Amino acid sequence: MMRIIVSLLIVMLVFMAACTSLEKTTGKISRDITGLEAAKTSEIIELKDKSIFELKANPVFKEISGIKIRMFGYNSQIPGPLIKVEQGSTIFVNFTNNLDTETTVHWHGIRLENKFDGVPEVTQNPVEPGESFLYKLDFPDEGIYWYHPHIREDMQQELGLYGNIFVVPYDENYINEADKEAFLFLDDIKIAKNDVDVFNPNFARFALMGRFGNVLLVNGETDFNLNVNKGDIVRFYITNSANTRTFNFSIQNHKLKLIGSDSGKFEKEEFVDSAILSVAERYIVE
Repeated sequence: MMRIIVSLLIVMLVFMAACTSLEKTTGKISRDITGLEAAKTSEIIELKDKSIFELKANPVFKEISGIKIRMFGYNSQIPGPLIKVEQGSTIFVNFTNNLDTETTVHWHGIRLENKFDGVPEVTQNPVEPGESFLYKLDFPDEGIYWYHPHIREDMQQELGLYGNIFVVPYDENYINEADKEAFLFLDDIKIAKNDVDVFNPNFARFALMGRFGNVLLVNGETDFNLNVNKGDIVRFYITNSANTRTFNFSIQNHKLKLIGSDSGKFEKEEFVDSAILSVAERYIVE
């Protein structure tokens, strides 16, 4: 009983912190794209132990379904840079907030020091516009992880603030051989009246983290494609970055070999018709 009460108190504290942050987002939310650069595609950034990486949250514009929309990008990229590190390494991320609203970065699934976990009013203060915060990230575990805001996810994550982290295992034989690897973000966005459906500057208009979108996205695109050779084994690292939607991922006329998820490689692989990913969940399939 005591453990349940403590767990509930922790959940309530995190929720209250999020609500406090919602109240601080005041004033009109700009939708102007004048002078903004176009969002770039995600880059792979390979970092060695003790590296320092500069990460910025910037306003950008992106064309979705023929509409140019003001969005957000890490280093102007949607998805943000894919950070690739070795298991057992430590890196430092100097994060700068170039948005017109406060934010943080939460490093989803990574075992790190609590003060760098990115939860506002719980593990750190919000990063105000124009300010920076230095994160120290340890990577004791292999696998696929991701990063995203922990303030106004209904808006900031919806507008493109998400990126993957891939931790390369110690063991070279940890995972099967493959001819190609692809990192996919499954997402949606709600479009209305030639823009993203309106956000309230003071609070989330929909329950908790957000709303169901009416446009589906893969890596920020409505028409994502990947070229592979016939007979190639392709390994997909899939992340659900939608605020609310659960995805049922499949590839037409192909079985998927399900080999891992949030907690790394499965003890036993299995062939499946599809993989169901709830919000923030990751799967590894071939």
